[in-house]
Amino acid sequence: MDRNFTRITVLLWVIFCSGQLFAQDIHFSQFYDSPINLNPALAGHVEGKYRVNLMYRAQWPQISQGGYTYTTPSASFDINFGKPTQGNSWGLGAAIVNDRTAGGLSTLEALLGGAYHFNIDGREINYISGGVQIGLVQKRINRGNLSFGNQFDPSTGEFNSGTNVETGLTFTDVSYPDARVGVTWATYLDGVDFRLGAAYIHLLGGEEGFIRDSELPARLVAHADLKAMLGQHIFIRPHVLYMTQAQAAQLNFGTHIGYAISPKTAAYIGGGMRSDDAIIAVLGLDFWGLRLGLSRDFTNTLLTDVASNIGAFEFSLSYTGAAANRAKPLLPAIRFFD
Repeated sequence: MDRNFTRITVLLWVIFCSGQLFAQDIHFSQFYDSPINLNPALAGHVEGKYRVNLMYRAQWPQISQGGYTYTTPSASFDINFGKPTQGNSWGLGAAIVNDRTAGGLSTLEALLGGAYHFNIDGREINYISGGVQIGLVQKRINRGNLSFGNQFDPSTGEFNSGTNVETGLTFTDVSYPDARVGVTWATYLDGVDFRLGAAYIHLLGGEEGFIRDSELPARLVAHADLKAMLGQHIFIRPHVLYMTQAQAAQLNFGTHIGYAISPKTAAYIGGGMRSDDAIIAVLGLDFWGLRLGLSRDFTNTLLTDVASNIGAFEFSLSYTGAAANRAKPLLPAIRFFD
């Protein structure tokens, strides 16, 4: 694919997203392994004292020469402050996400939030959690990575990188505060764990247009996941996510099938689908609090007619730990997902 054509394609996509905002926010295929980005109520919702999550997503390698059109690293940390003598607890969580495009647009999100986990029945079975996050979002365009129409000579088709005098971009940096709220319901029975949640993202709105005024629309999120033992060693973990924002909607669903090699070690394989977009394959390993996940999105849209093998790779790494002096149960009376 011609490099200049590639740069124009990416530029048009950047302008479309910043001007119309019909595209969705940053998202992960392994959304269940990025809890702080998924729902504020999941801060401290962890089997242990603390949890560290790292994510990296790279997609559309065929559109950008020598790399990926989109790369999205993310890091989060959350901790539970419950006491061994209490059934209720509260948690604190922080996350940072940096979404970058080959066309020069980058989005940096920094979030801090807290959640409270209430044991409804006092019998370690049903819990309801509520959480809130506040943060800052910064969007920036690097003009040096962009190409504009005035750099092309229509009579010869030649490109001149030194004639970039585009005046449409009045400014290249926008920032705005962000706020999110969420709730979850969790039920823990013998051999079955279930969780259901909902979140309201971009509670404050925000002005993020580079070319003209463009109000940031709210995003509504609903999600559910379940872990069920099918025997002494085999388990399944179905999950579903629905998001809607402005005129866009997205549905993710899938399941993992795993084998518990020991109480602290398990391997799993799974698949899923993102509606009208991609089929997702997942492979993972749990080992003494460490979880490693690898996924591959196989695009099933019309984009495959333009370039083959367009999709995404995603890597997730998380660790759940406990303080050395922490009494069992690690999170008092709350047997959250392993």
